Amino acid sequence: MGRTVVSIVQAFHQEQESWRKFRRALTRDDREAFDRLFEHARRHAAEASYVARPTPLEAVVMAVLLEQEKALAEIRSRLDKLEAGRLEKLEATRERKPDENPRLAL
Repeated sequence: MGRTVVSIVQAFHQEQESWRKFRRALTRDDREAFDRLFEHARRHAAEASYVARPTPLEAVVMAVLLEQEKALAEIRSRLDKLEAGRLEKLEATRERKPDENPRLAL
């Protein structure tokens, strides 16, 4: 007796195949980005198998959004750290007296 329901991995693959002509029309860089989107989806296939969605694309989109949200949070965190470091350096420079500034020393 065989399976009556397609596995989520197979459904993701079928969904990706259905976008083949779209993908082919993209530039090389865009194709690489497009492929990464489906890699994100496959990374969350186990989680997607727990939800019964009528269309696999819904699970694909949610997985992609999840990965992009995680990436955005990481970028924000790094930016906050960079900005905090620059602010500390700027404040330290302002607190120095002119004779303490190495650039002004003779």
